[in-house]
Amino acid sequence: MKRKYKILYIQPIGAFSGSLKSSEEYIKNLYTKFDFIFFTQNGFAKKILKKYGQVFESFGLCKYDNTENSHYKGLRWLLIFREVFYVIPTILNLLKIKFFIKDIDLIHLNEITGLPSAVLAKLIFRKPLIVHVRSLNYRNNKSLKSNLHLKILKKFANIILAIDQEVFKTVNIKNKTTLLRNILDLKRKNKKNKKINKELKIGYIGTYLKYKGIENLIEAVEELILKDYKIKLIFAGKFLDRSFLMKNLLSWFSIDNNINSNLFKKIFIKNMGFVKKIQNFYDQIDILCFPSSLNATGRQIFEAGIFSTPVIVCLKNKVNDGLVNNVNGLIYNNFFSIKQLQEKILVFYKKRKLIKIMGRKGKKIALKRNVKNHNIKRLYNIYLNLIH
Repeated sequence: MKRKYKILYIQPIGAFSGSLKSSEEYIKNLYTKFDFIFFTQNGFAKKILKKYGQVFESFGLCKYDNTENSHYKGLRWLLIFREVFYVIPTILNLLKIKFFIKDIDLIHLNEITGLPSAVLAKLIFRKPLIVHVRSLNYRNNKSLKSNLHLKILKKFANIILAIDQEVFKTVNIKNKTTLLRNILDLKRKNKKNKKINKELKIGYIGTYLKYKGIENLIEAVEELILKDYKIKLIFAGKFLDRSFLMKNLLSWFSIDNNINSNLFKKIFIKNMGFVKKIQNFYDQIDILCFPSSLNATGRQIFEAGIFSTPVIVCLKNKVNDGLVNNVNGLIYNNFFSIKQLQEKILVFYKKRKLIKIMGRKGKKIALKRNVKNHNIKRLYNIYLNLIH
């Protein structure tokens, strides 16, 4: 019997994240065809990945953050010391994988922030490398760090997978970068027909981080409630897990991205925490809000489309891959403007019929762009082409 090809799959984020969620949609459709060996940081990721293959964990994976939103500047440069410290455990664990697994056929990095770990893996295993890019990369021709990062990516990556057109533009390397959209693989029940209530239910799903704009959303809604608007916020997701030492260290330097958990104690907020069945979340909301400073639509936007839910998103440009302003959602451009966010919320509050109209259009767009079987076959063929 012919052996299954072995893929070393590097998941650099051990906590609950969109990259983990998006990767699982592909892995669960491919793990019967390939032998996945996972390498990740200690945390929630192991719980998900162990269903599909052997998992090797490290208390730290060496990373380098060159994303548009959180590339190193100011006090964030202090995090480089942590990444340098993580080089040794990363190498030791890769050697451990080599000892127990022997040979692998391919390396797949699930987020560009883990590029240093992937480069080390390629040097140790001498196999082709796929770099999956899920965030906008910081691109500045006058920046030494930006140019160096791009050169390393170009030198070591055999294929670069960008999740949408916006991400593609920031890592576009001729003959290497290709588009592979996220998918949603689930048995979908029809969304319940809900009566139009006086109370508008706004949802947010994802990690509870400051740069995701959650604090802005809470402030905007709280002000509207004081003006007698009936609004409820429903959150689903998790905080990033921190060790006691790391939590206090980040807090001391004021660089912890987790929001203050006390915000969720407000009476107009419902926190569902991590949800296994996302339909349970979407069945409870009227609209989804993604007020992030990332300047990217994220996985949540096409998820919302699948569940016929319109969106409010913060983006610098009103032309975006997967989101059309005034068609399947509303776009505002100033992350710091509470007023702009409130204006978009009030559009849906005052014109409830738009919720169904935009929701239907969003579903059409999502189904057209994020075709499950086509994208799974594309990744399958990418794997085989690099291995052979």
